[in-house]
Amino acid sequence: MGQMREANERLIVAAVHALNLSDEAHAETAHAREEVTDLMNQMRAANERLAASAVLAHTMAEEARKREEEYRRLSSRLLTLQDEERRRLARDLHDSTGQRLAVLIMNLDVIEQATNGFDVRTRRALAESRALAEECAREVRTLAYLLHPPLLDEVGLVSAVRWYAEGFAKRSGIQVVLDLDDVGRLPEPIETAIFRVVQEGLANVHRHASTTTAAIRLTATADVVALEIHDQGRGRRERGPRPTSTPAPESLGVGIQGMRERIRQLSGTFDVAFTDTGTTVRVSVPLHGAS
Repeated sequence: MGQMREANERLIVAAVHALNLSDEAHAETAHAREEVTDLMNQMRAANERLAASAVLAHTMAEEARKREEEYRRLSSRLLTLQDEERRRLARDLHDSTGQRLAVLIMNLDVIEQATNGFDVRTRRALAESRALAEECAREVRTLAYLLHPPLLDEVGLVSAVRWYAEGFAKRSGIQVVLDLDDVGRLPEPIETAIFRVVQEGLANVHRHASTTTAAIRLTATADVVALEIHDQGRGRRERGPRPTSTPAPESLGVGIQGMRERIRQLSGTFDVAFTDTGTTVRVSVPLHGAS
């Protein structure tokens, strides 16, 4: 009986202990469920925030894309208007101001032929006036050609580049070595863009590079036209003012960003490399699809 009593007591203690363990396990399970529920709520809230952020990022990316497209359209329009204005100014300078100066010089020639009744001071003033008129006519003609050379429209890119390089060498004292393939006539936007890159590239050589030589290479295949401008200067640096009153070619330029934008509008590539041995501008423009 005593043994049975002890066994019953042990069973009762074990049952109570098991019941206590069951209560603790139930409590821990309930706590774990609460934690899991809280974590699920946090994950759901985080997913909602991520989804909202993704929608916002997509919206911002779409707005950025639209603004980029609008910027490209505006840039293209601005460059087109700039070229049209240069053509108009060049035409006005050549046909209007240039012609008036030519008439002025002819009238001064007529007056000069009748200088017998003039004193020395008057004849000297007349000669100075004619010299000034001829100088103005030359500067107007040069400015008109720099704004838009007629050779670019009449003959093509190669002749315009050769003419500009020769004039640049005379104005700046920098010898330009030319290696120009016979690329023929190219689409007008490509000819204009490459010629403007040549203008700005040589202007930067004159402004920044301490050198007496530069080189231009123009090549073309059935698919691509390529331009390379190289100088052996010691890098970019500011130069002093020009000694003459002739308009500086760089004042007509569009800058590196303008050159890059012109080429990008034609789906081309534009690269500038600054090294210890000089600066190289490389341009490549596809010929297919150009209008």
